[in-house]
Amino acid sequence: MSEFARTKAMRQFYRDIFTRQIDLPEADAMPAHVVAEIFSFRSGDMTFLEPMIAAASTGLDTEKEDALKNMLRAIALANQALEIKGQSQQKPFPVELSRRITEYVVAALKADNNTHYIVAAIQILFRVNEISSALFLINNNLSLVSDSGIVLKILLLVCLMEDDYNQAMVVIQALTADASLIGEDPMTLLMITCGIYKLGGLPDSFIDFRTLDNSNYPVHDAGYTWLLEKECKVNTTVLVACDKGDYFAHTLPLVSSLYETNRGVLDVHLHLFNSDDEVKESVRALREQLPELHISATLEQVSASDDMPAEFAARRILFLCHAMQAFTTPVIALNSDVLVRQAWVSPGAPLLLLENETSPFWEEIFPGFIYAEPGSLSGCYFATVARFISCNLKADNLVWCLGPVALSASLDRLSGTEQMAISRVARASILGDAGEAGVFCWAFGGGQNAEESSQQYSASLIQKYQR
Repeated sequence: MSEFARTKAMRQFYRDIFTRQIDLPEADAMPAHVVAEIFSFRSGDMTFLEPMIAAASTGLDTEKEDALKNMLRAIALANQALEIKGQSQQKPFPVELSRRITEYVVAALKADNNTHYIVAAIQILFRVNEISSALFLINNNLSLVSDSGIVLKILLLVCLMEDDYNQAMVVIQALTADASLIGEDPMTLLMITCGIYKLGGLPDSFIDFRTLDNSNYPVHDAGYTWLLEKECKVNTTVLVACDKGDYFAHTLPLVSSLYETNRGVLDVHLHLFNSDDEVKESVRALREQLPELHISATLEQVSASDDMPAEFAARRILFLCHAMQAFTTPVIALNSDVLVRQAWVSPGAPLLLLENETSPFWEEIFPGFIYAEPGSLSGCYFATVARFISCNLKADNLVWCLGPVALSASLDRLSGTEQMAISRVARASILGDAGEAGVFCWAFGGGQNAEESSQQYSASLIQKYQR
């Protein structure tokens, strides 16, 4: 793990998970409004904060006051690294800011190297992607931080990202030896479960992996019903699964973009969750309006759960598994929140998967675009995926990344020859930000300019095709 290349390249989201909350009891010596700005509002505006930090009276001796203030300066500057909601483009954290943060951290620890400060320093450095420095602090203070849940979680994430499973096993053993270190944290449970699987185990809780070796597990019948039968059995079929909100917000523009770019080449199948009469009438009208897409549709009623988006995401892949048996055409399973920009060209492989190369195991395979042709390879693969998802849904293991985990783990049950037949390409080669030329489709989001491009394209499609 000398370079930590994959850890440095991962989404800021993962660096934020274990660093958003920093426990620093010493900060109670500072005025409440300063603490609130840094820890609650997560301000990173040093022009505003520095005068307040410098002028604050803490009642501590000079050395300890300097240590506290330098640590607060480091945390405030590091707040600028936190991921902004809706921002898909990750920008490198400025080198100069990292240098200043490191200087503040070093100054604070020289003046007062208590355990709270060491743990906070590790979190700060990890947040701003100073991975080597964070691990240096862990290794040099192992006796002080070995019982810190947050430090062990950071260390486990790095181990998993760098495929260092020997070290991961040691960290997992430390975490599982004391349940209080884990708590109810779903990300930690996910890391432990996937870590145990990568170490050769078949976990049966949080996510159940046992169906990977049980080909006789019965897949639950979801009770799909046809709204519009599939009439054309020649063209590749684009499968889009959505609920009512997604249908009107995203699916309609997506279908229009398919008509604009691929009419007569691609067909469309809509799998509708909990649809009402308004949605059904709209789909019927859409098929009449855009006959070259040969629109077909199925319905599925899904009971209310604590996380309906996760439920729909898992059931979308489960229906894809069903479609590979029910349809005689190749299928492209596509997220609803994209717009197609280019004519489709067959990849020349029976299965095309998009990889997130800088993501952990549970996000390695992107579920928002999957191309599959009927045949023994896809049949074997999706049968395993279906068992995995069906088993976990039945057990109420409703984990947000259940689908991607199923897609990744099921690949491991294919033979070497079968795996070589699969085309695995970078996600960005097929699905790009709006405004990007040459990609098959655009994703919504990606910053202001990209958002404007997708909105303009979507608006032009609505004006042209939607009645």
